[in-house]
Amino acid sequence: MAKREVAYDSGDLLRIRFEYDRRLVDLVKGLPERRWDGARRCWVVPAQHVVAVVELLQGEGFTFDDATLRMYARAKDQLQHLTVSQLNLQVKSAIQKAFPNLVWLVGEISGLERARRRTQQRASQLLHFQLVEKNEQGQVISRVEAVLTGEDRLRVEEKLARAGDPFRLEDEVTVRVLVQVDIFVPWGAYRVLVKDLDISYTLGEVARRREEIIRRLTKEGLIDRNKSLPFPLVPLRVGLITSLGSDAERDVLKTLRESGFAFQVTVHGARVQGPYTEPSVLNALDWFRAHAGEFDVVLICRGGGSRTDLAWFDSEALGRAVATFPLPVVVGIGHEEDFSVLDHVGRRAKTPTAAAQLLVQRVQESLARLEESLGRVLSHADRALSEARKAHGERVRRLNLAAAGKLAEAWRDLGRLSRTLPRVAGVALGRGRQYLVLAQERLVRSVTRELQGAEEALASAADRLVPRSLALLAREGQRLSDREKRLWALDPRRVVERGYAILRLTGGGVVTDPREAPVGTKLRAEIKRGVLKLVSEGGEEGHGTA
Repeated sequence: MAKREVAYDSGDLLRIRFEYDRRLVDLVKGLPERRWDGARRCWVVPAQHVVAVVELLQGEGFTFDDATLRMYARAKDQLQHLTVSQLNLQVKSAIQKAFPNLVWLVGEISGLERARRRTQQRASQLLHFQLVEKNEQGQVISRVEAVLTGEDRLRVEEKLARAGDPFRLEDEVTVRVLVQVDIFVPWGAYRVLVKDLDISYTLGEVARRREEIIRRLTKEGLIDRNKSLPFPLVPLRVGLITSLGSDAERDVLKTLRESGFAFQVTVHGARVQGPYTEPSVLNALDWFRAHAGEFDVVLICRGGGSRTDLAWFDSEALGRAVATFPLPVVVGIGHEEDFSVLDHVGRRAKTPTAAAQLLVQRVQESLARLEESLGRVLSHADRALSEARKAHGERVRRLNLAAAGKLAEAWRDLGRLSRTLPRVAGVALGRGRQYLVLAQERLVRSVTRELQGAEEALASAADRLVPRSLALLAREGQRLSDREKRLWALDPRRVVERGYAILRLTGGGVVTDPREAPVGTKLRAEIKRGVLKLVSEGGEEGHGTA
């Protein structure tokens, strides 16, 4: 064993020397007022703490010089009580005996983000956080303080980097860590020192939770419910749920814009990482659900990240919301190899860009089918038109033949009629003259009687019409006068003359509601002696009529 010794120094100090051992370093750091003497390469403790030094290190294979042992014997004889540091050192020793080796501990991280902010402010490498245990209702039932030193923190982060950064250490992530059970002697604080991390456990826990949610949704018949909805042939009215200003938003909008199709996109901002992901995305889905008639499809998009970053979408509440959503939901979260609960209940796209391309491809396919159908219609129309032209030509030919035959027959009939017409016409004209003479006589007598009767009726009507017309004109004149007075009284200019104004838009319409004149609207106010030009500053709450 390497040399381990404690020796008394003339400066009333105890000097502790040993080959570097991380466990011994942590043990010595618990001694009161200890400090490192870099020049002599040893730890230094005031001699007044000799009892704490000897009793802490005598079981660790240390040798003590005679001066140290004599001081210890005298101090031990005089000792009638323990100091706080001695008590804490004994507790530390007892803990180390109970847990001589490192142990694996499972817990959920809590307070790590706050610890990171504190270390950045203080330029410290120590991370103080908590590992907690929760029941099935999500309530914390036990907790322990945890510490990650700069050296251990660097080792854990390098281990995650070598594994491809499958997740980040952050709040609400369940981990299995290798810890040393410890007590911080100056404060008497029980804690664990994190030394290592089991990456596969956290990944397995994330996958287990996801599979459990999928199993429950499948059992309830929800897993394929949204995917069974008919996908629109031309999904141009798009709802997008993503982080505002993110790469995912820019990629989706760029892809849709470059397609050349008239996509109408409404973006609803949401948190896509961290504990607020679930309520934020649920709120966005509720909004689109309330306006479902205005959209064809909804996209939920997030760019790439670690597996625990994307695990925030492994939420049963989100899975149920997407599964029961009344419109098709396209999920573009992470990379091609990433899967979440939403990928199983919605229509999965590999990335946000792929989600947008899915819509573009759908519109392109519909356009291609439409063009193909139009081509078939035009082809059928061309054939039908060609056949119609042929049939029309045949009908014209037959008509010409029939017309020629009829015309020849008519010429023959006309020849026969022309030969018999003079004789027949003479007879007919004689009878016609007699009939006309008799008709003329009867017509003269009848017209004379009708004219006499009409003159008598006209004279009688004239006698009655004059007094009635005068009375009617008098009544209508009085009614017109009354209406003129009422219109004069209701004329808005009478109101203006009393000090009021008529407010109009520049187009001439009268303003009756503050919403018709939002901020910046130009107005005209007609007053008694002219017109004022105004600019609206908007309406005021509480001044509308019921």
